[in-house]
Amino acid sequence: MVKKEDIKILVIGIGNDLLSDEGVGIHAIRELQKEPWPPNVTVYNGGVLGIDLLSLIQDHDKLVIVDAVNAQAEPGAVFRFRPEEVDCLLRNSKTSLHQIDIIDTIKIARFMGKSPEIVIIGVQPKTITWGLSLSPELLEKLPRVLKLVRDEISRILE
Repeated sequence: MVKKEDIKILVIGIGNDLLSDEGVGIHAIRELQKEPWPPNVTVYNGGVLGIDLLSLIQDHDKLVIVDAVNAQAEPGAVFRFRPEEVDCLLRNSKTSLHQIDIIDTIKIARFMGKSPEIVIIGVQPKTITWGLSLSPELLEKLPRVLKLVRDEISRILE
């Protein structure tokens, strides 16, 4: 039986914080990095690294990704889903604004036989234009996003 303190958890924020709401994952990670976490929890700014995250992802048992997703929903809508659900959607539409990079990275990790269990917390952006701050709609939802990430970590460590 694996002890909860031996489960390596990685929380990655994905996005480009120069493009307003596209950087929601980075804004969330910056807030989460201010909090104390157990030694087995890593909170990481993944930016737009994509495939460069492969070795980091493979080194963990559980992965929580925070990212902007294009779900054709109301701006600020928050989603929790697994990559398998995105794989089905990819045939019909673009879901994540970096889906090729992060989804391909996940697929490569699986192909190589070392992929963590993954949950994605996605937020529908309002605007993706030059800017360093989130839209009011996403700023309002940021506390909910942070709570969902904390809840995922708590669920894993229970």
